[in-house]
Amino acid sequence: MASRTPDTASFGRSADPQLSSLFFTLPAEIRNLIYQELWHLCSSRQHIVIDKGTTEDQELGLSPGQWTHVPCLADPRAEDSRFDQFSASDPSSPEKSIWGERLLSECFETTKENWPSGLAPPSPRSRKTEFLDILMTCKRMYLECLPSLYSNITFVFTDTRTAGDFLSRYNQDPERYPIRSLEFCLRLPNILTELYYPPAGNNGDEGPPAIFAGRAHPSLSLTNNPWARLCDELAALPNLQDLRFWLDASDLRPWHKRVSETRFFGRLFDVRVPDKSRFVLGLPELPERRGPDSLALAAHYLEGHNMDNAPFTLERGPRPNNWRVHLRNIVSFVAV
Repeated sequence: MASRTPDTASFGRSADPQLSSLFFTLPAEIRNLIYQELWHLCSSRQHIVIDKGTTEDQELGLSPGQWTHVPCLADPRAEDSRFDQFSASDPSSPEKSIWGERLLSECFETTKENWPSGLAPPSPRSRKTEFLDILMTCKRMYLECLPSLYSNITFVFTDTRTAGDFLSRYNQDPERYPIRSLEFCLRLPNILTELYYPPAGNNGDEGPPAIFAGRAHPSLSLTNNPWARLCDELAALPNLQDLRFWLDASDLRPWHKRVSETRFFGRLFDVRVPDKSRFVLGLPELPERRGPDSLALAAHYLEGHNMDNAPFTLERGPRPNNWRVHLRNIVSFVAV
């Protein structure tokens, strides 16, 4: 599952039929069941990340910047206890630093990982050998088990760009890579949510808001941004069976005052999952009283008639406390 994959066409031409192998004398259905059990043992939820690499990796000839994966052990439905754990930790203890990093993490799921000594996370390199043992057995097994791998693993992402690039790569051959299950836990940067804020003038959709004009992202638009590209890739997936989002914005201001849900999530109405109950969009709760400063978004919430023909099920829950994260950053900066 790295960004640099073998040439499957070349493998197909040069693969040995393995006629003397007892494994390949089994019926294809039995072999597929064995593959499925192996994926389950390796963890069927895999968090896809960009591997920044280490000195040891470079010595082994492994290039940074490739996709890698670690088992996703987060419980997305659990209560967010990171700040409480951070506050309860001894200031001089390693736990304080660990919980501080978790507060800053883009993945705001509550993790329940069993790290060595309760502190250090495992290296991605050290956790992917189970898959490689199977994929590197022989060329025939690689080609045969690859569709099973991609159709039985839930791929988990915590940033839009990595997700969009990953899907763009594997959407090119849906028969070889039949991706069926995806999860996204995203904290959206302000620049993305502001792009979709209702325009004040008639030409508001032609480019980024004025606040971004002439700055670092002049080419951003409603149709050219990481979120739009991710949605385009999702709409093109032919085998999708399970899709779940948990979304929040990094904006310190209330969600309901800065996010046009109908505009931001409009492209998701083009994504198709056979069972609506297996396409879940998790968003922050909307307060009953929303205040006069949210009038510009009065018709932009996913509720009432705006949910007509929605292909997904909407779930709302408490929003992570971004003010706590912000204050933690200030305290850390002052401490330095």
